[in-house]
Amino acid sequence: MKSDGLLKSTMLSDIRKGILYILAERPMSLAEIRTHFDVTSASIIPRIKDLVKADLISKDDGKYVLTTTGTILVKKLEAMDDLEKVIVNTGEFLNTHDLSPIPARLIDRIDELGDCKVIRNTMEHITAAHDQIYDNLPKAKKIMGIAPVLDPQYPKIYVGLASMKIPVSIIIPENIYKKVEKEYSVFLHEFLSRENTKMYVIDSVRLVLVTTDNFTSIYLYNKNGTFDSMSSLFSSDLSATKWGAELFDSYLQKAREIKIK
Repeated sequence: MKSDGLLKSTMLSDIRKGILYILAERPMSLAEIRTHFDVTSASIIPRIKDLVKADLISKDDGKYVLTTTGTILVKKLEAMDDLEKVIVNTGEFLNTHDLSPIPARLIDRIDELGDCKVIRNTMEHITAAHDQIYDNLPKAKKIMGIAPVLDPQYPKIYVGLASMKIPVSIIIPENIYKKVEKEYSVFLHEFLSRENTKMYVIDSVRLVLVTTDNFTSIYLYNKNGTFDSMSSLFSSDLSATKWGAELFDSYLQKAREIKIK
C-alpha cells in the first residue's frame, strides 16, 4: 500500500468507495465508470488515479479491476456499511438489552444482521413483533427456535409448525419442559411423534430465537433483568439467517434431545 492517507480518504469518500463497489461486480472501462456515476471524465479520473496509486485497483486490457488488496478492502467496507445499518437501526435496543446470552464471536459479527430492524408492539398493533414472525413462517423451509418462556398458545403453535412437514427444532429450558410434560402432554406427544420435529432441553437460556432460512428474530431480556416481550430484532438478510443458525447451534451443543416415550 503506497499511501496510508489515500486509504483513509478512500474509506471516507463515497465516490472512491462507489468505484470499488462497482468494480467488485465486474471490470469496467473509464467510459463505463463515468456512465455509471453520470459524471465527466475530468471529475472521475482523479479518483481513479488515487485508487491506482493506493494499489486498490489496476488497469488490465483497457478495463479497471480490483487488486487483491482492493478486494479485501471492499469486503471490510461492506461489513462496516452493514454495521452502520445495525447501529443506526437498533442501537438503542442493543444498548438497553442484555446481550450476554449471545456468544462473543457473534457479537463481534453483529454486522451480519445487515438490514436489521426493531419491531415494537404498539397500542395500534399490540402483536406487531409476533405477527412479523408468524407472517413469515409459512415461507420457511426449516425452523429453529429457542423459547425460555411458555405462553399457553405455544404448544398448539409448535404442533402447527410441525404440520408444515418441514424440519422444526425447538430448544427449551428444563423448567419449561417439565411444565409442558405435565400440562401439555398431548401436544408434546403429537409434536415428538413426527419425523420432521426435534425437541431439546437445556439447563437455562435467556433469549428467544426464531431463525429460519428466510429470517431471524430475537427477543432479549432488559438490562434490569425483565424479559422484553414487547420488542424484537428482525432481519431477513441471508447473512442474518446464517448468523441466527449459528446462534441456535451454540445452544444446541449444550442441549440434550428429548425422545418420545
